Amino acid sequence: MDRVSSRIWRNTMSQPDQPTEVVDEEETPYEMSLSLNVLNHLGLNLYSNVPAVLSEAVANAWDADAENVSVDIDADEGRVTIVDDGHGMDAHDVNNRYLHVGYQRRQDEERPNRTPEHNRPVMGRKGIGKLSLLSIAETVKVYTIKDGDENAFRMDVGEIEDAIGSEEVGAASEKRTYTPTVLNDFPDDLNSGTKIVLEDLTKRVHTTESALRKRLARRFSILDSEFNFSVSINGEEVTATDRDYFHKLQFLWTFEDDEYVEHCRESRLEGHEPRSGETEDGHRIHGWIGTVEKPNDLVEDYPGEGASSDDLNKVSLMIRGRMAKPDLLESFNDSRMFTKYLVGEIHADFLDDDDAEDIATSNREDVVKEDPRYQDLLSWLRVELNHIAGRWNDLRNQQGSQEARQISAIDMWYQSLEPNNRERAKKLFGKINQMTVDDEDERRELFKHGVLAFENLKYEENLRDLETLDDASDRTVRRVLSDLDDIESSQYHQMAKHRKHVAGEFARRTRQQGVDEELYGHLVDHPWLLDPSWERAPIDDDVRDAVEKRLEEGTPVAAEEDERGAHFRCVRTATGYALVSLRHPTEPAQNELLEVVDVYRVALKTVLKEADRPERDPTVVFVVPEMDTWDDLEGLLSRNGVVVRRYSDLLEQTASMYDQHVERDRDAGRVSRLINDIETGDVFN
Repeated sequence: MDRVSSRIWRNTMSQPDQPTEVVDEEETPYEMSLSLNVLNHLGLNLYSNVPAVLSEAVANAWDADAENVSVDIDADEGRVTIVDDGHGMDAHDVNNRYLHVGYQRRQDEERPNRTPEHNRPVMGRKGIGKLSLLSIAETVKVYTIKDGDENAFRMDVGEIEDAIGSEEVGAASEKRTYTPTVLNDFPDDLNSGTKIVLEDLTKRVHTTESALRKRLARRFSILDSEFNFSVSINGEEVTATDRDYFHKLQFLWTFEDDEYVEHCRESRLEGHEPRSGETEDGHRIHGWIGTVEKPNDLVEDYPGEGASSDDLNKVSLMIRGRMAKPDLLESFNDSRMFTKYLVGEIHADFLDDDDAEDIATSNREDVVKEDPRYQDLLSWLRVELNHIAGRWNDLRNQQGSQEARQISAIDMWYQSLEPNNRERAKKLFGKINQMTVDDEDERRELFKHGVLAFENLKYEENLRDLETLDDASDRTVRRVLSDLDDIESSQYHQMAKHRKHVAGEFARRTRQQGVDEELYGHLVDHPWLLDPSWERAPIDDDVRDAVEKRLEEGTPVAAEEDERGAHFRCVRTATGYALVSLRHPTEPAQNELLEVVDVYRVALKTVLKEADRPERDPTVVFVVPEMDTWDDLEGLLSRNGVVVRRYSDLLEQTASMYDQHVERDRDAGRVSRLINDIETGDVFN
């Protein structure tokens, strides 16, 4: 008989013991029993991701006084092997502790709550974590040895499910045990500790090695020589630096422990503030909270893993060196800007005192929110978050001001401000600095418009000052008017620059492909592209509305115009009034359009007369596409007093006009000169 099967095995996956109170069966007809189906909830469906499951195995190795844990991933075979050099298990430990679902580690009088060799506070409590292995693998093999006592067995999800399915409803005796399979192939190289082999994996692991190291490092704070505990993945040790967020921190707040500063990159970290970790109820907390420069720094994508990514915008709760809740921020309905930049770890071991109620939920990924201890933690954290929010705003404002003042023109402008306005400008640049903009040209554009907005604000305040003066001095009035001229000049200068580019692009497109349906629609909605005066100096609304109403409702020609898709607009010109008609690009050029001209002219002349604005000969302008048919009709229209213009010519003319304005007024006015200097000045350092 082999060395395993020769022993007396009680290798059963046992349920928690029945109540110890003895009750006479004749006195009560009731009995509580537990079904194996509970394993569906406590094991088979406990976790949904590989790092969380492996964390349970690592935690068990910690409790076993292991000094080394190795995790080996065989992607080709779909197998994960976890080996630790802890104290292992004998047959009694396997059956009464490991295979005992709900074994309460901290209630076992035979075992202290600190490990015998390294005096570690144990992590295990509920006795269900090891079942999580069944949630990612169809087959789990366990090999363990203690004081020479070798034990090996296999748990199979399919067999467990068959056992669950075969239970008879109402038959309590059938709802007790599952018997794992005895294994006879004990590894020759396992002389101490435990080896767990996960096979027939149900979760993908062939691309997780790179991410798994980071995710495990973030779940444990005891992976350090200080704790004499090492975890490796495929032969490479997992360390605190694998958490891979310390080097991203811009500002750092630490609680009762400043060692976290050592992990940060000196060139990136711009500020550190130690804080107290004592709660209102006197509990002690340590850890850190940091902010990054850009929210994107907290998004981590893993190449080769499809859409796999990690969101690091979390403050994790750590208890006894292990993650107990991924994100404490979920407990706050805080939408302030600074929360998008946060990451951190809060260690609160007082939540898991041996003599207190278990605060962890069954899945070990959350805590009982109503527990007074947790509420005490949240009260402390709320105060700290409010403090961080205020400091973060100040620090970002300072940084934004420094960033903006790297442009010499802005620095000179900033220095010229009065002290109270400097502080306001600093806050303005700080708000701009909080925007996620990586491109330097875009950042320069934001700072430029920030200066413009600030100048507008100053002007509004000057106007209010005038209103409060009974006798405004001539000097004050001239200064306000001068500021107004400056602001209007700079605003129009910016508008002219933008319109020059837009009109130039439309002109280029028209030269290449003519006026199509889409381009025509834009020109109808934005007639300034064809002539700036058609928007900037429109005819009075009442006259325009009357002309349009007369044309749309009073003549058959108007209906024909609608069918052609033509649009018209009343405008004021230098010599009087005009009715501009934008001819549709698909409209044929026909002699019948002369009738349209007469209707336009009569309608405009009649409305002007009724409005007591006599017009001897109102102008009619036809804007037409570049087509031979319109070339042939142009002479006839001109002889009948119609001004004929081409879309392409007007677009070119508009672009040229705005270009001339930009060049002519580049240095006109103090604000315009400032804006020009910002646009062309030295680059960011």
